[in-house]
Amino acid sequence: MSYNKGMSRKGILSFNFMSMIPRILFLVIMLTVVIVLVELYMNQKFNTEDLRAEIILNGFIYATGGINYYDAVTGRTYPEIIDLVQMNATELEDSFFFKDNNVIAAKIYVSHLPNDATSPLKELYYNKEWYDSWEPIVRLKIGGIGGVAEYKRTLPTIYRKEGGTFKSGYVTYQVVQPK
Repeated sequence: MSYNKGMSRKGILSFNFMSMIPRILFLVIMLTVVIVLVELYMNQKFNTEDLRAEIILNGFIYATGGINYYDAVTGRTYPEIIDLVQMNATELEDSFFFKDNNVIAAKIYVSHLPNDATSPLKELYYNKEWYDSWEPIVRLKIGGIGGVAEYKRTLPTIYRKEGGTFKSGYVTYQVVQPK
């Protein structure tokens, strides 16, 4: 073994320890950055309110026996045409199977103008008893647990009147659900 004549064994050992301090500090800083990034990007809670509302809305739009126009000759349901004649709450409740539904409620109305709730041509409720109890809470805009979330969507549509005539209008789906 050859040693440097100017340094002793203890001097070399302490020099090696001193040169490890910046490496250890860099390692600690990098570990802290990784932990902070992982915590930052981890989602602790899942917000599924919009997803649930969109699923029930798509059920209203595409379900057979709901509010859509059904052509008996072809056996086809047209999701873009609303039949005001057959539009009733029992048909809508029967088209979905949610036994003891206390999770979601909706109001559907057809009008000439978009978002015209003051003079709808026809309005319909899905799960009306829960809608009537949740709708005042929506107006209070209570956030967090105990509040009610509202999801509103207006779509252009064609509606069929009683005489069999078709006219253009708007259908608004207002879905409410507890948070």
